[in-house]
Amino acid sequence: MIIGIGNVGSTSFKSKIIEISGNNEIKILGEANIDRIKSEGESTFTHSIKDNPTEKESVNIFGLEASINLALDWYVKNNVITKPSDIQAMGFKCILGQTNGANMLTPAILAEMQKYAFVAPVHNIPYIESIGIFSKILNVPMVGVFEPSFHYSIPEFRRPLSFPWEWYEKLGIKKFGFHGSSHRYLSAMAFKLMDSENIRLVTIHLGGSSSVCAVKNGKSIDTSMSFSPNSGLFQGTRSGDVDGTGLLYAMKELGLSVEEAQSEISNNAGLKGIAGIGTEDFREILKASEEGNKRARIAVDAYIDGIRKYIGSFAAIMGGVDCLVLSGGIGEKNAKIRQRLLEGLEFMGIKLDDMRNNEIGGGQGMISADYSFESKAKIFVIPTNEELVVASFTKKVVELGRDLRPEEMIFRL
Repeated sequence: MIIGIGNVGSTSFKSKIIEISGNNEIKILGEANIDRIKSEGESTFTHSIKDNPTEKESVNIFGLEASINLALDWYVKNNVITKPSDIQAMGFKCILGQTNGANMLTPAILAEMQKYAFVAPVHNIPYIESIGIFSKILNVPMVGVFEPSFHYSIPEFRRPLSFPWEWYEKLGIKKFGFHGSSHRYLSAMAFKLMDSENIRLVTIHLGGSSSVCAVKNGKSIDTSMSFSPNSGLFQGTRSGDVDGTGLLYAMKELGLSVEEAQSEISNNAGLKGIAGIGTEDFREILKASEEGNKRARIAVDAYIDGIRKYIGSFAAIMGGVDCLVLSGGIGEKNAKIRQRLLEGLEFMGIKLDDMRNNEIGGGQGMISADYSFESKAKIFVIPTNEELVVASFTKKVVELGRDLRPEEMIFRL
């Protein structure tokens, strides 16, 4: 089955064409990604065919529909597919609905996504738009693999947010958890590398959006993100966890409407808001920090501190850590940040090997010290592959002709 993957960001469109055979052999046929799609002027268009090196060019493109058409045209012109109708199903890494499994994107499921658009505006709104565009172009099944599905196994006592109970029961305000496709893939890779899923695992996805997950005996039992993607760790532009009264006080003093406050904590907070250099790009913030910018240094220190606290708390609820995985753009590519995250954790059996950490260069591999009194946990850097997870469940939904409930969604490598 040839499956198209649409991955929509707040300012970017990413796509892949994946072929999965009847015996589940997987081939990446091509990839096409476009940034700055919401801004007039030049955008960067990166693309690759199969295992060939990625190529880059500048294009003048504006808007999601134009970006989708550009990607599809490129796939055809470069013989990745012969025509758009070669795509037999489209899969999307959807963020939040109410059913939250692997679902055919029917009007009812899209209505659920619309219901939660306020909770995840940066994600749900562009996804609803992109699904509509693809539905006009392709007459094929559209499948959403929802991020909270991996976290269905979190115990109920970790779900309520300590608001009035009626908010939990009637409004459904509770911990959902996100980055499910990434944590699912990282867990499956860790099980393979450790030759067991009966381990105490911490998966750490660090990028423009970041989260940490505790996985025990093959199942998610807690995660840093909660009711919305605007929770947990500092995000690129989103606040992460906040004191609710602090938010209400700012709204009162500044005269902000609900929509204005949501925009502020979604677009002008987090690393961007604290660093104050006009960007959420962690590379730029880290550079400014190293050059002496005080606010940038505070942003970097606070970000690292938050991750370390989650590692410690998740080790506490699991009774230790057997394996720790780092991924995402920051986790995969920044040896210095990995070193700062893990320093001083020998008391937990976590010890980094500095040479391995510095030499891994963004690929996959082990960076922990050899087993000793101080180093009992394995540490891996694993590039995530959310698209593979989405394609796998998209194929299952189409072949079965029905939705998958979260407890049915088992992914192993």
